[in-house]
Amino acid sequence: MNINRKNAIIVVAVILTMILGVFAVSFYNSLHGSPEKAEKESLSPSPSATPSIVPTPESTPEPEPVTATIVSAGDCVLHKLFQESALIGDDKYDFYPIFEAIKPYTEPASYSLISFESASTNKRNDYTGYPLFNCPPEIFDAFKKVGLDMVNNSNNHQLDRKLSGMFETRDNIQKAGLEVAGIYDGEEPRYLIKDLNGIKVAIMAYTYSCNMNELALTEEQRYNHLSLIDEERMKKEITEMEEKADVTVIAMHWGVEYTQKPNDSQKRLARDMISWGADVILGSHPHVVQPSEIISHEGEDKYVIYSMGNFVSNQRRGASGYPKTHKELCEDSMLVHIEFLKDPKTGKTVIQKVDHIPTWLWRYSENNRYKFKVIPVPELDYYKNGEYPEEALYEAYESYKRTMSLVTDYVRE
Repeated sequence: MNINRKNAIIVVAVILTMILGVFAVSFYNSLHGSPEKAEKESLSPSPSATPSIVPTPESTPEPEPVTATIVSAGDCVLHKLFQESALIGDDKYDFYPIFEAIKPYTEPASYSLISFESASTNKRNDYTGYPLFNCPPEIFDAFKKVGLDMVNNSNNHQLDRKLSGMFETRDNIQKAGLEVAGIYDGEEPRYLIKDLNGIKVAIMAYTYSCNMNELALTEEQRYNHLSLIDEERMKKEITEMEEKADVTVIAMHWGVEYTQKPNDSQKRLARDMISWGADVILGSHPHVVQPSEIISHEGEDKYVIYSMGNFVSNQRRGASGYPKTHKELCEDSMLVHIEFLKDPKTGKTVIQKVDHIPTWLWRYSENNRYKFKVIPVPELDYYKNGEYPEEALYEAYESYKRTMSLVTDYVRE
C-alpha cells in the first residue's frame, strides 16, 4: 500500500514536470518565436522592396556655334544713259530688271549692302549723270526688292546736290525700307550695329573726299554730317566698336581711279584699321576691281578687298569718256559673301569663309534703246540654258577670269 502510494506520487510529479516544461516552452516561444517559424521565415523569400525612381539629371547640351553672312556689292555709278534705260513711261522708272539676277545671292544673306555714288532727290526734272549725279529714287525700290538691306552713300558724289540733297537722298533710302551709312544728322551714332543671328556686326563708312564740295560746308557741318577719312578720329571710332560689337565692317571709298593695284596709302591704312579693331574692309571708288587680301592680326585672319569695281555704270567699251583704255575693266564687279562664326562658349567671333561671286554688266539694245543687266557668274560655264546670247556669255566668262585672277576665296582652317 505504501509502495503504491509512493508510485502515485512519482507519477504525479512527472506529470507536473511535463506540464511545467510545456508551459515554459510556450512562454519562451511567445517571447522569441518558434525555431520552426524562424527557419521557415529564413527560407521564405522576402518580398522585394519597390525600387524608388531617382530622376537622372538632364545634361545641358553644349551650345552650338552660330553663323551669320553678309553680302556686299560694288559701286553704283549712275550715268544718264543708265538712268534712262530704266524708263518705262512718262517719268516712271523700273530698275528691278537690271538687278533681278543678284537676288538669289543677296536675299538669303543675313545682311546685304551696296555702294551708291549719286544723289537721289525728288525733283523730277533734275536727274543728271556725270559729273554731278542725281538719280530717281525708284532705284531704292529695286534694291529693296532684290533683298538688299543697306545703302552706303559715303563717297565723293554724296554732295552732288549739296547738303540738302544729301539729306533728301537719305530720306528716300529710308522710305524704301533700307538703312543708310555715311550720312549723319549730328545726333545719331556714326555706326550701325546689327544683331545677325546672335552676332553683333558693326558697320561704318568713310570717304577720301566729296569732290571738294565739302569745302562749301562749315567745319562743324563736315564734322557732324560726313565721314571723311581722318585717321585720328577713325582710330577712336573703330576702337570703340571693340566693346559694342563682335565684328567690325568698314566700307572705304579710297584709292586711285582705273588702277588695278592698291597704292601704299591704301595698304598702310588697311593694316592700321585692322590694328584698331576692323575685321572686314570693303573698298570702292577705283571703278575697277582691285585685289583681295587676308591679313593676320594677333592670330586671327582679317579680310580686305581694296576695290569691288563698278557694279553698274556706263563706263565700258563703246562709251566715251574715262577710262581711255581697257574700258572693259569697268564692266567687272562682284558680290563678296562673308560668313562669320561665333563660339557661344568663348564669345569669340571669326571670319569662317569668304566667297567672291564675279558679276558682269551687260549692255544691250532693245526697241532702239540701251538696256542694262547685272549677270552674276559664280563659275565658268554656269549658264547652259541659253538664257543669255552666246556673245554676252563669252564676255561674262572673260570678266569672271579677270576678276578671279585678282581675288582669292578663303576658308578658315
